[in-house]
Amino acid sequence: MSAPRVLYVLSRFPCYDEAFLLREIHAVAERLDTWVFSLRPSRDPVVHDEARALAPRTLSVAFLLSPRIVCAHLRLLRRGPRRYAVALGRLLAGNWRSPEFLLKNLAFFPKAGWLADWAMENGVTHLHAGWATYPASVALLVSDITGLPFSFSGHAHDIYLDTTQLAEKLRRAEFVTTCTASNAVYLRSLVPERAAESVAVVRHGINLSRFGRAPVGEPPLRILSVGTLHPHKGFAYLLDALQLLAEEGRDFHCTIVGGGPLEADLRRRAARAGLTGRVTLAGALAQADVISRYARSSVFVLMAQPEWHWGVPNVIVEALASGNAVVTTRFGSVEELIEDGVTGLLLPPRDPAALAAALRRLDGDEALRRRLAAAGRAIVAREYDLDRAVDWYVSRFGGQPA
Repeated sequence: MSAPRVLYVLSRFPCYDEAFLLREIHAVAERLDTWVFSLRPSRDPVVHDEARALAPRTLSVAFLLSPRIVCAHLRLLRRGPRRYAVALGRLLAGNWRSPEFLLKNLAFFPKAGWLADWAMENGVTHLHAGWATYPASVALLVSDITGLPFSFSGHAHDIYLDTTQLAEKLRRAEFVTTCTASNAVYLRSLVPERAAESVAVVRHGINLSRFGRAPVGEPPLRILSVGTLHPHKGFAYLLDALQLLAEEGRDFHCTIVGGGPLEADLRRRAARAGLTGRVTLAGALAQADVISRYARSSVFVLMAQPEWHWGVPNVIVEALASGNAVVTTRFGSVEELIEDGVTGLLLPPRDPAALAAALRRLDGDEALRRRLAAAGRAIVAREYDLDRAVDWYVSRFGGQPA
């Protein structure tokens, strides 16, 4: 039997916002022959170190019908015209109810054919899609053409917003992983005929040793928030709460890490609120630099808006790993990790006054900050271990666990 060769299919690689997937893939690649296929080109200005390491094993092709794509499809038609036709027919049948999914999957079909040809020529043994939408569609297409087994991971919007062809993917995949228990219950309900273990909960793990312990008792209160600068991340509510604290004369400093379309607006909002010097918008940072920010903060805030959050944001896991006391909102599956008053504080989603009160409470109660931080770090150590997650994947991909 040949050694495993795994091919990951991702929407875009490298992707700054997907450090949680990158950690898993990089760790798997340290133990198995691993390649990555990116459906779309990446233009992110910040590239994490693990992505740079995987660059020589990252594949992509243009959308246009280049000679190498045409040649790949001709080879597929010579090898197995029936498989090719069945794959295309299943794509049409599975997506015709959603014009958007159908058109995008047809746009990706030339790339999928090239990837199928590459997979057969290069001895790929397993395909794994990082998302349940277009990456899983392409992995399913390649599987139909080549006969290779495929699997995929489902996380949040990709399994809840538009479920076109999701049930078929769940039936056809060798296995499916998701990062929360509530996601697993939902996905299993879509295909009750399959064994429950075909949808497995595999938490996005981290290497705890990389995350240093944050200072707890040193003034001023150091607050951190990390995320893309979109409305659903709730940074405006954070700034409103900080304005209330500043007007009381409280001593604090807040750092917001991340880039996005609201950056200029948030800078103006902070200046109008009199927060110049108290709030730093650091922009998008490489993972190593984000980790150092966690280590210099004692309280982590994420005012996530529930209409756009389903799972457990990985920045919360990272903050807990660093010994931060976490303040966040009630949404998605967050209560699988944050128990109010035990591993963090939970608030309503659009309530700056409630956030200001929580920060006041933490500022005045060092013992509470220490207790929340310790309990949070303990649950991350117990349930979000990267080695455990990688062992699971390596075993299912045909390798030997460490």
